[in-house]
Amino acid sequence: MHIRMIGVFLLGLALMAVVGVAGTHAPITILGNSDFTAANGVIGGNGTATDPYIIAGWEIDVPQTASYAINIQNTTAHFVLRGLIIRGAMDPLGAAIHLGFVSGATIEGCTISNSLNGIDISSSTAITMKMNVIDVQGMGLRVIGESPAEYNLAIDTTNILNNAPIHYIYGQHGGTVSGIKGTCLYVVASDGVTIENNTIVNGGGIQLAFVTNSIIRNNEARRTNPVYTEHGLTLYRSDNNTVTNNILVNNRFAGLFLWLSKNNTVTDNQLMANNFGALVAASDNNVISNNAIAANPTGIQLSAGSTDNKITQNIIYQKNTKYGIAIGQATGNVITQNSIAEAETGISISKTGADNTVSFNTIVAGAYGVEVTGSYNTISHNLIAQQSQGILFPETYGKVKVVGNVISDNVFSENQKDLYLNKDSEANMIYGDYFLDTGKAVVEDYGNGNTWTQSGVGNYWATYTGKDTNKDGIGDTPMTVYPSTAQDTAPIMTTAGAAGDLGVLSALTKETLTLTTKAGKKISVTALAADKPYSRFTGFRGFPPSLRTVFPAILFSFTQEVKVQFTMETVHFPIDIVFFDKSGKFAGGTTMKVYAANAKKKQLYTAKGAFQYALELPQGFIAANGIGDGTVLTLPGSK
Repeated sequence: MHIRMIGVFLLGLALMAVVGVAGTHAPITILGNSDFTAANGVIGGNGTATDPYIIAGWEIDVPQTASYAINIQNTTAHFVLRGLIIRGAMDPLGAAIHLGFVSGATIEGCTISNSLNGIDISSSTAITMKMNVIDVQGMGLRVIGESPAEYNLAIDTTNILNNAPIHYIYGQHGGTVSGIKGTCLYVVASDGVTIENNTIVNGGGIQLAFVTNSIIRNNEARRTNPVYTEHGLTLYRSDNNTVTNNILVNNRFAGLFLWLSKNNTVTDNQLMANNFGALVAASDNNVISNNAIAANPTGIQLSAGSTDNKITQNIIYQKNTKYGIAIGQATGNVITQNSIAEAETGISISKTGADNTVSFNTIVAGAYGVEVTGSYNTISHNLIAQQSQGILFPETYGKVKVVGNVISDNVFSENQKDLYLNKDSEANMIYGDYFLDTGKAVVEDYGNGNTWTQSGVGNYWATYTGKDTNKDGIGDTPMTVYPSTAQDTAPIMTTAGAAGDLGVLSALTKETLTLTTKAGKKISVTALAADKPYSRFTGFRGFPPSLRTVFPAILFSFTQEVKVQFTMETVHFPIDIVFFDKSGKFAGGTTMKVYAANAKKKQLYTAKGAFQYALELPQGFIAANGIGDGTVLTLPGSK
């Protein structure tokens, strides 16, 4: 640090010797070639490539009323900004230096301090930056353009942002970008690149523009203090990339921002404590899967006309999550097999969200499981449990008609209210659902023409009191839904069909395992295979106690031996659990109890040592079958 600061000091002396001290100046605004005048700080040159205009040596203290110290736009003349000292550019929408739609500029040897944003370059070409020192609270460097040519800028590592070099890489084909530790990394107009093991902290994040067919993995982008930066990792007009195993934490806007980007795979990342875990804007055909998304006010948001994205097998949790998944202006997206816990609203579909599919999700322990003001969406095969409102069509007061949504084959359990349809809902279809709750007005339909039976299939109602005299599984009399008095003309009599409608668990495969006790007794167990983070996280969370026998066992498999703990949070029935090491040998077992309502500390459960498999079973299974030391687990296909 001492050596670098001496270098900066000597650089400043050299520039002062060349430029001299021109004195103080008010903020400079140039909106065309004719504005390059002495009054606007020009001290020499005629605007040609060989003799550019020179604006140099000025000290500019930016008043609170100004957005920029230097604002130059719509010029073709060549110019140099040299040796400027800029302080106090604090407008969040401004910057110390802004260049927009300019060509042929050099920024060199400038010092920017006590400011929010540093240098902002938009839709400009032939720009050179060198030997600048930028010390700001927000974005030190922002570059945006509509084509790769507008990113073809000469920005080298002599530019220092918050005590670390700026790394700006243009036009790399193949190879790696690795091991960078700093405050700002740009990779632009590149393809086939592996961007890995970089750590970008308290600066501009990792910015990709016009990057294709590349791998972005094992990077970190985060803040360690509340600086006014933006996204952790941005993909702008970048397609066919794989984004995996990155840690994107505590960024002011999004951990991951996809903007006008398509066909990317985003998997196995940690998106924690950002404002948005992932923000997808005007981006299509991306897959966002198997990410751990926690403590973001919005876990994932789709907006700005994003279409045909698949959001699948993600874990979204923690109580400060306002929206687990928010679908804004977005159509044709598939939201499936996600596990969402503790979000105020698990999944929100706004009035501009249409033709989206929400299926096989487990949504537990929030205020609203699914909130809908959009139309023509399909919501099916989800487990929606322990909510104030399972599915809510909030009142729109005549401003929006909520039309043509299909709500089918979902299981509602332990909600204060399972389903509420507003006064502006019309022609929505509700059938094949299991309303397991028995409270007053569990379902309310205030709409007009919503239908509760489709092709002879109605819904299961725990409150239905009718009979089935011919034993065809359909109630003899309709179920009336108030206050609309709509009729479910074919109420389902049993919960036998609910096995396919229990969210994440219903999409898991089954395996037949063998337990061999020390005494030689062989016990065959059919279990769901929970072998990925999202399925292990889900387990029996929110599972309806009345359907406990539907899936009696779950096998939790890890890729190696681990020491992790199991929780009974949101599980309302006791469970036996047995642990096995990597060779299948017994490593411990116990009964996990339901949390007592007044418990001061939540009990956690684990094995006596490391284990690779954990098998959850009905209460009493361990004792009844003599499972203990010497018991061996044999998996399918094992000898």
